[in-house]
Amino acid sequence: MRYKIPARTRRQLGLAFALIVALLFSTSAAFVSRQAKLASPDASSSLSATGDVLKDVSRIRRLEILQPVKSGLKSHDEIEQSVIHDLDESTTPEEFEATSKTLIKLGLISKGFHLREYVIKLLREQVAGYYEPKTKVFYLASWLPIGEQKGVMAHELTHALQDQHFNLRRFERWPKGDSDAELAAHALMEGEATAVMLEYSAEKDGWNLDLAKVPSLTERMLEQDTGDDSAKYPVLSGAPMVLKENLQFPYVYGVGFVQGILKGKSWRQLDDCYTHLPASSKQIMHPDRYLQHDNPVKIQIADLAQVLGKGWKRADEDVNGEFGYMILLGQFISKMSARSAADGWSGDRYALYENPGTGSSVLAQYTTWDTARDAREFFEAYADRSEARYNARRSDKAEPDTCVIDTSEGLVYIGLRDRDVIVVEGANQQQLPSLSELLWKSKKVIPAAAK
Repeated sequence: MRYKIPARTRRQLGLAFALIVALLFSTSAAFVSRQAKLASPDASSSLSATGDVLKDVSRIRRLEILQPVKSGLKSHDEIEQSVIHDLDESTTPEEFEATSKTLIKLGLISKGFHLREYVIKLLREQVAGYYEPKTKVFYLASWLPIGEQKGVMAHELTHALQDQHFNLRRFERWPKGDSDAELAAHALMEGEATAVMLEYSAEKDGWNLDLAKVPSLTERMLEQDTGDDSAKYPVLSGAPMVLKENLQFPYVYGVGFVQGILKGKSWRQLDDCYTHLPASSKQIMHPDRYLQHDNPVKIQIADLAQVLGKGWKRADEDVNGEFGYMILLGQFISKMSARSAADGWSGDRYALYENPGTGSSVLAQYTTWDTARDAREFFEAYADRSEARYNARRSDKAEPDTCVIDTSEGLVYIGLRDRDVIVVEGANQQQLPSLSELLWKSKKVIPAAAK
């Protein structure tokens, strides 16, 4: 399940994860303390190092500097105002509300949770610096001393080079309706910046880091115990899993993707990724799938409003992707089982319908999988997840390829046909037969490489 946040906001929020990656390799220069409360004179003097850091980043990344990068400082309040402006420009209140309704329907956030307000609080806690493609300016957090800024600078100045060569503003104007592909594109961008930051910080510490030869940084990050982070980052620590893991993904999985591209190849191969963008979180999680051009199946989900009747309208529609389903399942079953069940994803689309007059909602999902075995595994995992989510048991009268669970929020129906699985949540007994029949008529657009 994707929590949709604007491109620049995602960059600002998630940088803390990239810095944690650096810490795993004892790159102390990249550590950002959140304890300093007042502006430091070191922060101002650090701006003078922008040109030198940019040159180092250019050499490591093998991208020419096409123009100097301006730099500036921002306070907590200025950063907050900046992100509020960005949120207002990029995401309407209606879009925030629609996303919230879907997440509540799936039990991923509680009723009354305010996504927009929480994002702003996260920014105040997490932001260490960011590059703004619109103004071409790199901003440092004004309260951080120079010794803690170099890793941030290397990361964000990599974005400046990306912008000069590949135009980052296109990531801020992403077409709505496929957040999984958008997340994959951001993982390319953030994974690369994290990789460069790691090499830069290692170099400053006096040792050589060859990312093409070290084991997966993604797996290493996922194995880390982050329990000690709650005191340092209370807002992040208290965030719902769906928000926390979506912020983490572009950095932790993105750097693994970059490693996969660099193994046996070169930075030039990564340049090509900006021409042929990764198309799904699956390709980021499994770089070999990107290299094999294993593109996702696009689903044209049937419009269920005609069956639901008067007063019903579609409130939200998007793509979950492999990573989204890993989160969605992992909230209620073991992470290992969720990861296994989400592996094999080939395409999906979901739509949330609501009836404002009655307060009722129905969530429909159409998914397709690499093999019939993958589809069966997802079918069983989603049934287990639904039992845990609603604290209810599946009907023993259902067929082997059908699961029905009667919950306090309506029926949950899960159907399996060969490599496809559909889910309907929230329908009543009268609605369900027609809804499931129509949902099965959704169309699949299979990419040429996947035929």
